[in-house]
Amino acid sequence: MPRRRRSNPFFDVLRNCHRTFDADDMAKLLSGVSQERIDELANNLGEYISTKLPKILEKRNTLADYRTNPYVLMTAASVIKLSQPELFGAFLFNSKLYMGLETSFGKLVEAALVSPYPINSSQKWTDAPEKKVESDSLKGLSLEERARQRTASVWREIDKSCVVGSKRFLTTIKSGPNNINDTQVQGMTQAIIDNYRTWYCESVRSYPDVKSLDVVIGLTYGTDRTTNNKENQILVKLFEGGFVEEDRDRFPGVLIDEETGMVRAYRRIGMDFWAFIGRPDNPDDARFTFLEVLIALAKALGTGIENAELEYKINLKMQRLSQALAQLQFPRNSLPEWMRHEFSEDQMFWFATAISAFYDEGI
Repeated sequence: MPRRRRSNPFFDVLRNCHRTFDADDMAKLLSGVSQERIDELANNLGEYISTKLPKILEKRNTLADYRTNPYVLMTAASVIKLSQPELFGAFLFNSKLYMGLETSFGKLVEAALVSPYPINSSQKWTDAPEKKVESDSLKGLSLEERARQRTASVWREIDKSCVVGSKRFLTTIKSGPNNINDTQVQGMTQAIIDNYRTWYCESVRSYPDVKSLDVVIGLTYGTDRTTNNKENQILVKLFEGGFVEEDRDRFPGVLIDEETGMVRAYRRIGMDFWAFIGRPDNPDDARFTFLEVLIALAKALGTGIENAELEYKINLKMQRLSQALAQLQFPRNSLPEWMRHEFSEDQMFWFATAISAFYDEGI
């Protein structure tokens, strides 16, 4: 009889929240949004869309620039019946565009979307000054030496910093519920264990009013139940590095260091992440922040794409890619006899396309 897996009470606490859409609750949230902040966010997003997005498109000019996993590529092409160059080209282009946008929007969140917050505070989210000093110290070093120094970095895992009242908040931002892998779990856990004392001491020294420090793992979308659980694994591993639960009933999922009692660690996901960004000292008063970001994005898309003439550029790129795919040819007399007889034109097309993943040019 198979052994029944034990339930972990701490994991149960972390996954206890269940998000259900409610129209009345949405109406209340919408009543709290600020048009001024939305306009500021939309301007930031619009500038990105009109200037940075075209650069993503310009990076890919040849078939080699669309290289992707050949095994998945052939399987996907077969399953959704992509045997025409124009259809295959559109699929390949859109896949690469999506992946490029996912990476760049992660950087955009850090650069532009958190900057108008917290609300009701003159102190906004910024890059940690200590991280900039650490980064500047690497200038002039060789690539090898920079890589070596980064391994010993104290502030590498910290993306943004903010001070509200007597507390400093440090956050590391991951774009979504599946963006942390096992290697990052180990790296982020060790970074907190090794450096939280330094983070705290530097915070108290640099900000005279600061008495305590919160270290927050943030995921910009998703829910507590839809993540790959890696952010929770980080918290569990912190139990082995001097952290304990602060108060399961009052502060579920929040850890605190045993040594000073002044450093807390927790994670915030999706709606809760943006509420934390909006008001780290009182997130319940900023539950609408994720709506401000989404409304600003919708507003920015109306002007950013038009200003960048993206529709024309996208169509042009797809046309060129389709033409390149149409020119993929394998002389049948160069193939083994059994392959010439057994393989259809569709199979030959998928085969030739997959081969392009193994060459820099010429196919």
